Amino acid sequence: MPVAILPDIGEQMCIGCALCVEICTSLGPDVLRVKPVEGWKRGKAFVFYPERCISDGACIGVCPTKAIFWMRPMDFTVGQPVPLYKNSVFVKGWTELID
Repeated sequence: MPVAILPDIGEQMCIGCALCVEICTSLGPDVLRVKPVEGWKRGKAFVFYPERCISDGACIGVCPTKAIFWMRPMDFTVGQPVPLYKNSVFVKGWTELID
């Protein structure tokens, strides 16, 4: 399984403005999408194509609420959902990813 540096989006902080999706699409990688969320008018951003990410951090820079966290190492299988940790919290810090 390849190891990638991917953005992580905190759904609680995302306001659905889609600025991250727009910048990512315009620069070429086209990694992010907006998913509908029940009771929420705009939806929330999420990582849709992790294998396309070029780790430039453009999405992080345009997020007005800082909902997109700095990138972290993560294992993923191309064509499969990205295995995220609940609420972006690591109990043991980065060592959980290295072990």
